Amino acid sequence: MSNQLLDKSHFKLYANCIPVKGASRSIICDIQRGRYNFITNDLYEILSEQSDLSINDIFSFYGAENKEILEEYFHFLSSEEYIFFCEFEELGLFPKLDLHWESPSIITNAIIDVGIDSNHNFPDIFIQLEDLGCKALQLRFFTETTLNEVSEILAFTESSSITSLEVIIPYPIKVTTKQEYISFASSNLRLSLVIFHSAPQNSVLENESLPCTYILFTEDQINDEYHCGVISKSYFTLNIESFSEAQLFNSCLNRKISIDKSGNIKNCPSMSLSYGNIKFQTLKEVIRMKEFKKVWSINKNQINICKDCEFRYICTDCRAFISTIDVLSKPAKCNYNPYLETWEEK
Repeated sequence: MSNQLLDKSHFKLYANCIPVKGASRSIICDIQRGRYNFITNDLYEILSEQSDLSINDIFSFYGAENKEILEEYFHFLSSEEYIFFCEFEELGLFPKLDLHWESPSIITNAIIDVGIDSNHNFPDIFIQLEDLGCKALQLRFFTETTLNEVSEILAFTESSSITSLEVIIPYPIKVTTKQEYISFASSNLRLSLVIFHSAPQNSVLENESLPCTYILFTEDQINDEYHCGVISKSYFTLNIESFSEAQLFNSCLNRKISIDKSGNIKNCPSMSLSYGNIKFQTLKEVIRMKEFKKVWSINKNQINICKDCEFRYICTDCRAFISTIDVLSKPAKCNYNPYLETWEEK
């Protein structure tokens, strides 16, 4: 047993380490280092409801028969640097982290889909996104295009405040060398992710010269907007900003605006409801509509089943594909069962 456990009367969670209770187990999220561990719901109760008690009082509360388990709990928490030991007088010196989320941007992220009949005015759209303070943009191409054509579109963002670009493109069969992919990715330093879909095999292009740009190849055929909405451990995000935002806002749609391949302005290209067309309406005009912003505040604490899930603040959401006609039903493409702690095969 840790000497600190013997020397100090109390323990304290580091402010960046936050337990989240699920139906049958919990997790403790380190939102600074971006990692989590599973814990029992019993330990969650100790961390959340008995954190002001002394360690000896906790031992007494659970009885001598559970002391060994409790010592293992404290050893685990201390070794993983989730807690530190202190005296009672020191507890008040370490306040909880403020999880209030706010952004100066009217829109923080956007998706633009491109199909065979698309005729988007990209320079104008990018200017509009700039006015809204958009920082992250994803472009999805569903039909064959060349890397040069995509580079020309991305060039219109060079004077914008967009900090993160993601591009999803069909696998270019005419590109044969690694250097051609690297040259494309290095043409715009805002590119954080490039996915080539419909590729011959799944792979990652390793490239030390572009450490901040991920170049992936996937066999998945992403030929339309209906591919998205998948909830998976692979898409978990754990950082202070996303964790804070997920407390009260939708983890996919908050401050998002989308333009589908036909120019319709939506919350998400996969959603059926359109609020106008970019040929005739500005993005600002759409954002002024109260109905457009309605989904922004649908958070996981309100969504059936998700509200019982220990992953609810680190996973994404989908309101385009849901399990039932109930607007608060769980994402249809989530196969995690928080009551059985299992990811079910489909």
